[in-house]
Amino acid sequence: MDQRQRRILGQPLSIPTSQPKQKRTSLISFFSKVSWKLRFQKREPLKNVLFILAERARDPNAKKRHMAMRGLGTMAREAPDKVRKHKKIVLDLLVYRLYDPVSLEVIHESMKTLTVVLGKIQGKGLGSFFIDITLQTRTLLDDENDSLRYSAFVLFGQLAAFAGRKWKKFFTGQVKQTRDSLLIHLQDRNPQVAKACKTTFRACSPYLKLRKEYSFQSEEDQRNTKLYRQL
Repeated sequence: MDQRQRRILGQPLSIPTSQPKQKRTSLISFFSKVSWKLRFQKREPLKNVLFILAERARDPNAKKRHMAMRGLGTMAREAPDKVRKHKKIVLDLLVYRLYDPVSLEVIHESMKTLTVVLGKIQGKGLGSFFIDITLQTRTLLDDENDSLRYSAFVLFGQLAAFAGRKWKKFFTGQVKQTRDSLLIHLQDRNPQVAKACKTTFRACSPYLKLRKEYSFQSEEDQRNTKLYRQL
């Protein structure tokens, strides 16, 4: 890891004063004036983009933190190869804000972006980030906010596919602790959340050692009161 990457991971960054004033202003204002897609098309240097995102991700202003998470999501979609190259930096920023102490909007955007990023890197090289993401995501499965619950179920289901041998024991324990939430939200008041829960339940069923006949093929199965005893 080079010096620039250590600085990005370790502390908030300020824009160097050695840069021309006009260039600094252009870089700062791109959040509100220029779309991310256009900047990637113009091949904005990735180091400049990550430089700004790292700074914004630690900004006291929640709106700027939210924009940073959204920017990372766009980066993952528009330049997946570059995100894979710098995944440790990207994951550090996303996980850091997944535990945002103030803003649910920032947490939600971080979850959505993590879903995109994990898909691009196919869950490879997560290291201990896997634990951090799993623990926080599990706490959001029962959140009162429909959007948060939906994104949490989507992300948790994705984690089930990427646990692998290294994290299988840990994730099995997490799934067992999440069992009640999975059963309850199969009949969530929000149809989209219920659908996401159903998909996640299927992804997690190997960790619960369920039989195939209990994979919820119909709404009637979801209401089967005998299922809980089978679990």
